[in-house]
Amino acid sequence: MSLHAHLAAPDPKLGPLLAQLGPPAPPTDDSLVLRRQFEAASFLHQAEWEDRLPPASEYLVAEHAVRVDAEGEDGHITVRSYTPTSRDNQPEGGFPLLVWYHGGGFVAGDLDLDDNYLRNLCVDLQQSIVNVGYRLAPEHVFPAGFNDAYAGLKWAARHAPALRASLKAGFIAGGTSAGANLAAAVALRARDDPFFAPGSGREITGQLLQTPQVVHPAADVGRYAPELRSMEEQAGAPFLTARKLRAFADALRAPPNDERISPLLATSHEGLPRAFIQVFGMDPLRDEGLLYARLLRDAGVQTRLNIYPGVPHTFMMVFPETEVAARVERDVRDGLRWLLAPHRPPRDSGCLML
Repeated sequence: MSLHAHLAAPDPKLGPLLAQLGPPAPPTDDSLVLRRQFEAASFLHQAEWEDRLPPASEYLVAEHAVRVDAEGEDGHITVRSYTPTSRDNQPEGGFPLLVWYHGGGFVAGDLDLDDNYLRNLCVDLQQSIVNVGYRLAPEHVFPAGFNDAYAGLKWAARHAPALRASLKAGFIAGGTSAGANLAAAVALRARDDPFFAPGSGREITGQLLQTPQVVHPAADVGRYAPELRSMEEQAGAPFLTARKLRAFADALRAPPNDERISPLLATSHEGLPRAFIQVFGMDPLRDEGLLYARLLRDAGVQTRLNIYPGVPHTFMMVFPETEVAARVERDVRDGLRWLLAPHRPPRDSGCLML
C-alpha cells in the first residue's frame, strides 16, 4: 500500500456529491471516444469561467501563428495571447509572462478549453499570458506536442515586448495534467538550452504544475516503484482512471523513459526553476506529483507543494461551486504570486496539506 493511501479518503463535503454521480461512461481504449467525453465535460468548465469574465476593456486577446521547426518538421501552430490593458498597474518594463498548456491527456483540449479562465487570470493578476495550441494524438504522435510546446515557449520569449511583458518580472511555464507534463518537460529542456541560459535575459523563473503527469504509465521507474502506488490504488477513481491514462499513452506513442514525457526520470533536476505543485489525493497521478516535488527539493529547487486530500482529478470542472474547488483556485493565484516574488532561501520550500 502507498504511504499516501490515506489521502484518498473522500473529502467530507465533496464525497456526497461524488456518490450522487451517475454510472461512468462504458470503459474504452479508443482515444477519439475519450476525446469526445472530455470535450463534453469541458463545457462545464468553460461556462463556469464565462460567468466570471472581466470587462473586455481590461485585456486584449490576439492569435499568432508560430512556426515549429524541429526533428524534420516544418509547420505552424496557433498561440493565443492575453495582455492587460491597464497602464496604471503595469510594472516598470512590463508584466510577468505565463506560458500556459491545457490539459486533456495529450488527445483532447484546445485553445478554447481554458480561454475564459485565462482571461480572468490575466486581469486579476495583471499578467501577460500565452496559451499554446499544441497538436494532439493520435493524429500527431510524440514528439509533436512537445515540439509545439517548446516552440510556443521560445516564441513567447522572443515576443515578450509585443505582449507588454518583461521576462525580468517573471517567466513561468504552467499547465494542468498533461499540460503540467509539458510545462515540466519544457522547463527541463530550457535549463540545458543556451537560448534560455542564465544571463540571456530569457531564463524560466517558475513552474506551475497542477496535478502533473510526470512519468509515462509504462516507464521503468526502478527504485521509485515503491513510491508510485496510486496508479494501481486509484485505478478506478472518478473522472480519470488508470485505463484512460494508458489509452492516452498508447495514442501518444512516446518512448516511456524519454525525459520529454517522463521528466521525473531525468538524470538530474538541479538548476530547474522554482515550482508550485498541486496534488489531489484521489488521483492516479497523486504519487508521481508527490515524488516529483521531493526530487525537486532534493535537487535544491525551491518547491511549494499543496495537497488536497480526498478529491479526484479535474473535479473542479464538474463541481466548481464546492469549497475545496474555490480553495484550489485561490491557491493557484497565491502560487503564482509566490513564483513571482523575489527568491527566498531554500527553507521557503514547503508542503501544505489542505
